[in-house]
Amino acid sequence: QIYARLGVHFDVYSGESQVGEGMSRAIQMLTDTGLLIEHEGAKLVDLTEHKLGKALVQKSDGTTLYLTRDIGAAIERYEKYNFDKIIYVVSSQQDHHLKQLFKTVELLGLPYADRFEHVNYGLVNGMSTRRGTVVLLEDVLHESKEKMHDVMRANEAKYRGVADPDHIADVLGMSAIVIQDMTARRIKNYTFDWGRILNFEGDTGPYLQYAHARLCSLERKAHVKVNPDADVSLLTEEVTCDIINQISLYPDILAASIKSLEPCTVVQYILKLSHSISSAWETIKVCGEADDVAEARLLMYWSARTVIGNALTLLGLEPVEAM
Repeated sequence: QIYARLGVHFDVYSGESQVGEGMSRAIQMLTDTGLLIEHEGAKLVDLTEHKLGKALVQKSDGTTLYLTRDIGAAIERYEKYNFDKIIYVVSSQQDHHLKQLFKTVELLGLPYADRFEHVNYGLVNGMSTRRGTVVLLEDVLHESKEKMHDVMRANEAKYRGVADPDHIADVLGMSAIVIQDMTARRIKNYTFDWGRILNFEGDTGPYLQYAHARLCSLERKAHVKVNPDADVSLLTEEVTCDIINQISLYPDILAASIKSLEPCTVVQYILKLSHSISSAWETIKVCGEADDVAEARLLMYWSARTVIGNALTLLGLEPVEAM
């Protein structure tokens, strides 16, 4: 239910308990390659020359460890999926373990050893909810939704105009949490702050959703329709040229994010674009302008809205059209 609420879907569920003969094969491969050594009945791989210490793969009582199971799982996964890349999304606390795993796979001479990558992330500090000190994702999502509902109710006139306030509050709450988590590089620890992440101003999820909804509202209220053939040569103002330039960078931003596996690249980009739109709002108007100028400006705003909406979707969020 929580994953469904977040729009997260997994094709396959698989854990270490499902690793089969891969573990015994891993032990045999380590033995055959001469990597496995014994110490007081335990079996380990000496990685000291690679500055990774000694990696224990089997206890003296025959019990296997995470490294053994991870090697076995890697073997089985390659045979099943023939992957181009295998990415381990694990916290930075396991950096050393993943380095040992990747180096061991490399020393085994497996032909796919260069396809392993660790996507690590930092820790979240200062989390607490009304329901206690043990923080579960469900609790955080629930409280975030309720807090957003409280913020929305503060403006009764706007609140009455929202078609489904419960759903919008839920989306805004999730946006607040996700954007807070993805604003900075994933390796950085950060302090969870309800007051900051639920703000409709600044670099927050609600701010991005508000920017998108505001652009949707402009399209609905404009006296002209979005015209892809509008005369964009009429967009001569410095701020419009800056916005157009930012919009044009979107493909490069996506390419950079894919290469670095850093969501913050996309988040920082749409935050900057949203701020630029906000700064143009009072001077680059659509309503009340001549049709040709209005069409050119509306096309620019529509393009910005499309990019922001696509980026939010890419980040796993539902773009809000009214709030």
